Amino acid sequence: MDPVRIDRQAGGITLAVFAVLLMIALLFFAKMLMQEAEGKLNKQLSIAALLGASDSRLDTALANFEAVNKRLPCPANGSIASGALNAGVETLQVGSGLCNPANQSNGVLPWVTLGISENDALDPWNGRITYRVQPALASNLLRLMNMSWCDPAGTPSGASGQALACTAGCAGNTCMNPLNFLYSKGLKVQDGASGWLNQSTPAWPGSSPPPPNSSGAAYVLISHGPTGAGAFNSFGLLQAGTVTVGANESANLNNQALLGTTIFIDMAINNSASTAHFDDYLSHPTLTDVLGRVSLGARTPH
Repeated sequence: MDPVRIDRQAGGITLAVFAVLLMIALLFFAKMLMQEAEGKLNKQLSIAALLGASDSRLDTALANFEAVNKRLPCPANGSIASGALNAGVETLQVGSGLCNPANQSNGVLPWVTLGISENDALDPWNGRITYRVQPALASNLLRLMNMSWCDPAGTPSGASGQALACTAGCAGNTCMNPLNFLYSKGLKVQDGASGWLNQSTPAWPGSSPPPPNSSGAAYVLISHGPTGAGAFNSFGLLQAGTVTVGANESANLNNQALLGTTIFIDMAINNSASTAHFDDYLSHPTLTDVLGRVSLGARTPH
């Protein structure tokens, strides 16, 4: 047999085998890329359903709590590991029932208090959902999340409604005006570019404009996104993240005090590895939306 022909046949077989192996490798990597893309899409859809819909399970859990308790829950301490004492339990002060602003430094959604599972309080990247609320709205003493006795017939006085509640049994203009009830309540949220998403006075009394500038957020829920920067995980550890924290993400980070001047940012996703990076997802319904959802809003004018 011709040795040259044998060599050519062997070479042809080798090339064919190599081509088949190359094709298999390309198909394998293509499948991996498709699975990765599909995984990212599924997580984006999941976080949109978790925080982007008015009927999400988290907003529903908070609404159910509010309907029963006439207040919002205080945050849980995110630095407590899963299964440890008080993990997922709101941090109300013992005795007074107040939600101290300092308790929100590590604040996460209190899944035990809300009667949901810990998995329900995690985002698709296994970060605990950061939770912020004006302390007065979570007070077990004041129970301010009830505007059902407020009446538009009441005259707005421009005075702070921070410590005021609508009085049961009032009628017409003797009732508190809804604008006064809302005055100085709620949290500030901006879009990071053009201005306000939720306009409100500071989170507690300070330099406050008069009504009707009172459309603050009842609460703010934050997923810190794929990079996880500023989120607590189930071990109670604060995650540093996989990229540099963007300038507009800094106010949303956990492990910092909630101040009257705190402004949360909700803006378009920016995946660049720069100071413009932003991959947070937020939910921040207004006070009027939350109160109306559980039928605790102001009376309808007649």
